[in-house]
Amino acid sequence: MSFNNVPDPEMIAKSAAVTVAFTSERYAYLLSLLPTPESYIELHNRFEGSYAASLKGDPAKVKACEADRLEVNRDLTILFGLAKALALKDPSVQEALGLGSVPEKTPVPAVVLTEPNDFKVVYSPKGLITASVTRVPGAKGYQVWACDSDPNIESNWRLAAASPKCKGIALTGLSRAKSNWLKIRAMRGNAAGPWSNFVALQT
Repeated sequence: MSFNNVPDPEMIAKSAAVTVAFTSERYAYLLSLLPTPESYIELHNRFEGSYAASLKGDPAKVKACEADRLEVNRDLTILFGLAKALALKDPSVQEALGLGSVPEKTPVPAVVLTEPNDFKVVYSPKGLITASVTRVPGAKGYQVWACDSDPNIESNWRLAAASPKCKGIALTGLSRAKSNWLKIRAMRGNAAGPWSNFVALQT
């Protein structure tokens, strides 16, 4: 799972929850769930022995072999998942654990985000301000920026809302006593597309 497309406020909230839950005790518990070199060698040797014994057709030996195979499969799956996760920091872990090399990924053509169309801002019957735009192909989220002074000065603009959806984006914190300029752009991770046209929201 990747958090690249999670808006910053949501990302901070998720990270804060982890700081509470990821204690030293829980970390120690997680480590206790991992196979140790000693336990894995013992399991492998047992499976190897039970497999050889099962070749004679004894039903009890065959059943024991199947049980050992399930345990080996469980621990191999854990180690493979661990290596895959740690590849974010060290891609050599999988091969170092004897699980084979990591296949090279075929480069994926870069997605070019286009300018959003049909940008609209409306008031709901309850007075909520929402923004909508036609979906941009390849976009994973949208940012709405607002300005309540000269829109030609870039420093006057600020982020008003971020959403994974292109419809019904709630806009809060706008000064109703001032006219507001609004614009929207599509996002894909850290890549931002071009801005839409400006929309003027009168007092």
